[in-house]
Amino acid sequence: MRDMNPRNSIRDIPVSSSGHRRNSHQQERFEEDIPLPRRRKGSRRFLWIMLGIIVICAAAGLLLATLFEGATITITPKMQSITPPANIVALPNAGGGSLGYQTIALSQSATTTVNATGTSHVSKAASGVITISNVFSTAPQSLVANTRFAAGDGKIYKIHSAITIPGAKKSTSGTLTAGTITTTVYADVAGPDYNRPNATTFTIPGFKGGDKYIKITAQAAAGAIQGGFVGDQPSISEVDMKNAQATLQKTLDASLRSSVGTQIPNGFMPVQGSLAVDYSDISQSKGEGTVVNLSQTAHASMAMVNASSLASVLARLLVTGYSGEAVEFASPNPLILQVSTSTGNVTTGPLNLLLQGNPTLVWQFDKQALKAALLGKDKNAFEEVISTFAPAIEKAKASIRPFWKGHFPTDESKLGVVIDAQ
Repeated sequence: MRDMNPRNSIRDIPVSSSGHRRNSHQQERFEEDIPLPRRRKGSRRFLWIMLGIIVICAAAGLLLATLFEGATITITPKMQSITPPANIVALPNAGGGSLGYQTIALSQSATTTVNATGTSHVSKAASGVITISNVFSTAPQSLVANTRFAAGDGKIYKIHSAITIPGAKKSTSGTLTAGTITTTVYADVAGPDYNRPNATTFTIPGFKGGDKYIKITAQAAAGAIQGGFVGDQPSISEVDMKNAQATLQKTLDASLRSSVGTQIPNGFMPVQGSLAVDYSDISQSKGEGTVVNLSQTAHASMAMVNASSLASVLARLLVTGYSGEAVEFASPNPLILQVSTSTGNVTTGPLNLLLQGNPTLVWQFDKQALKAALLGKDKNAFEEVISTFAPAIEKAKASIRPFWKGHFPTDESKLGVVIDAQ
């Protein structure tokens, strides 16, 4: 039977209010422990990181642009191969598009010994080489034989042969560069008093009172004028003297020929066959016993041609449309220049030169002017700037660093010019 006791009814089971409150408290605590969303905080950190990367990259780019900024301009100049004429005339004082030549002077001394055969009384005048300079005129100046030269102490020396001093060369600014020639002078009086141990300046008394007296002068190096003697000295047989002279001159000639080529300055080409040698009188001094020391000095001059001038003259003769631009030979000595056997005086008169070779001409331009024209320019202006250097520049290309730069550097040291003359 069913128990009808009301205590046992499920509806009468009391519900604990404390348990209900506990569950609500737990729920509230649970709800409070739920963390807030972190998405916003993570987004900020990401943004800061990205911003830092951007700043670092910008700084690195700026540093690279500063350290490695620069530009290289590669130039292909105008070039043309030519076949020169068989011969051409060079003048000591060229002008108006003609070819000129200059001379280089040098001296060598040699000594030998012979045995004396006795004694003899000797009266000998001092002699030596002087260099005469002309800044009076661009025209050559002629001096007759026995023209007098006066030293500062009044002693007189003379030349024995007529000479012609080349005219001065005038630059575009009007400045004159002296025309020069070397020659031998002889003391007017015999004896040691006319020997000159020191460097000496000479004037020409015949020009006194005029402008030539100041502007045509001569110089002798220290010890260049020697040999003056009066008195007894060991005598030498004619045969021994002749043999000694031949030995000395052979030695001097070989020495001069081997050394003259090394004296040619840069930018000049030697003229083969133009070496002219002037031998001084033999001087003698006593050695041990009967030995006599014989000395002789040789003074040589050789013609040389300015390579740039020759290139310009040949361009004017052989290149169509050439209008006087600066040109050079592609190699230092592309031609052999030789004096024709029909040429006379190789130091004062015109030289008929024989030419051998097939040189290439290279047009020149001013690198510094090109750099100055490009500094700070937009790269789009490159072709316009290059066109102003025509016809010297046939082709050009530019490489700017870093690649994103749109203009050439403003610092000249960061702008390089390379010549591609293949």
